[in-house]
Amino acid sequence: MHSPTSTSAVRQMFDRIAPTYDLLNTVLSLGVHRLWERKAVALLPSSQQGSCLDLCTGTGALVPALAPKFARVVAADISPEMLGIGQKRWESVKNCEWVEADAQALPFADGQFNAVSISYGVRNLPDPARGLREMHRVTAAGAWLVVLEFGQPSNRVWREIFSLYSRFIIPLIGSVVSGNSEAYRYLPETSAAFPCGERFEELLRSAGWLPHRTLPLLGGIAFIYLAQRSELHY
Repeated sequence: MHSPTSTSAVRQMFDRIAPTYDLLNTVLSLGVHRLWERKAVALLPSSQQGSCLDLCTGTGALVPALAPKFARVVAADISPEMLGIGQKRWESVKNCEWVEADAQALPFADGQFNAVSISYGVRNLPDPARGLREMHRVTAAGAWLVVLEFGQPSNRVWREIFSLYSRFIIPLIGSVVSGNSEAYRYLPETSAAFPCGERFEELLRSAGWLPHRTLPLLGGIAFIYLAQRSELHY
């Protein structure tokens, strides 16, 4: 395995790949990931008087789509390099704040957000369950959570094709463009190992979220999960 085992290691990895992160995402997905991101934001109910936490925001890919739906958006990430790129790119979005934060120990008061969005971020948390509980803590009653995350295709042939692409093509292209083959071996590994579909729904429930919709994308390469905050205490 090539996986970072600590929060600081994850931060350092994303700091290193920040300059080429968006370009590589576009190249490796042929731009499809942008369609998935827009679909995820579209599923999230608007709250014109409310606030949304875009967690693991990276360079803020969701920010311009979230900004019209909420009075306030807080874009949070553990990587200062990612945040710096995002803040400069989206400086015209006036209702967005940029905050360096660990998703497993959020620097926010209880119950202050009406929604949370997180794309391609849960699987990078050393303790995903703890991160989901923190999202529950900082949201208000009735809040919504949308998660866009990679998974594994259910069809055996498609799963094997995608596995070969992830194990060999992604690290090769990642190494050439970013100069960091280690990171682009790690990212496919986390996708292959991360619980998806019904297994992730159970993770959501255990953290206090009630799954509302689960949408597989491209046969299960990725999933969008829409969940609502349970009023049970965890």
